[in-house]
Amino acid sequence: MVNISTSSICKRSLSQSINIIILIGIFFGIIITIFVYFYYKKSILKCLYKKNICGRCIKRPDYEENLKKNDAFLAFSHKDLDLIDEYVEKLERGPAQYQLCFYHRDWLIGESIPNCIVNSIEDSSRIIILLTEHFVQSSWGRFEFRSAIEATTINKYKRLIIIVYSGVDLNDLDSELKNYLKFNTYLRRDDPQFWKKLMLVMPQRKQTDVTPKNDLL
Repeated sequence: MVNISTSSICKRSLSQSINIIILIGIFFGIIITIFVYFYYKKSILKCLYKKNICGRCIKRPDYEENLKKNDAFLAFSHKDLDLIDEYVEKLERGPAQYQLCFYHRDWLIGESIPNCIVNSIEDSSRIIILLTEHFVQSSWGRFEFRSAIEATTINKYKRLIIIVYSGVDLNDLDSELKNYLKFNTYLRRDDPQFWKKLMLVMPQRKQTDVTPKNDLL
C-alpha cells in the first residue's frame, strides 16, 4: 500500500482550492469588466475621444458611406460665407480629398430651398453645421438642424457634426438645439486640436479611394 501522509493531502487540497478561487475570481472579473464596458461604453469612448486616445480604434468603418454622393454637407448662414474657404482647403484639397456640398456652389438656381436642404442631407455621409451667431438667428438654420436630426435618427451611418464658434452663448439657444448639445458631443472651432478631431469623425478614406489631383488634369 502507498503511504500518503495527511500533510501531503492537505497541501494538494489547499493548492486545488487556491486555483479554483483564482479561476472564479478571473471569471467574475471578466464578467464585471464586460458589464462595466457596455454599461458605460458611450462615456468611455467619449472620454478617449476627448483625450485623443486610440482615435483610430474608436473610429469604425461605415461601409454605407461609400454609397453617398458627398462626404459632407456644410450647413451655415449666408452671412458666414467667408468661413467656407478653410473647409474647402483642408477637406477637399487636403490628402483625403473629401467631396463637400454647400448651397452657393452646388445648389441649382430656381430649386426649392427646403428640397435642396433635404436632398443635400440625404446625399451626404456627414452633416456639418457651423454654429455661429448668424446660424442661430437663421430660420433656415433651424430647418437644416431639424432635418439633420431626423436624417441621423433614421440612418445610423449618417452623422451630425456641430462646430460651435466663439461668440455663441449655449444658454441662449432654443431648447431643441440646447438639449442636443447637452447630450451629444460637438466640436469647438477655437480648440487647438480642432482639425485633428474633425478628421476623426469624417468618413474613413482608403488609399485606393483617393485619386491624386494630377490624375484629374
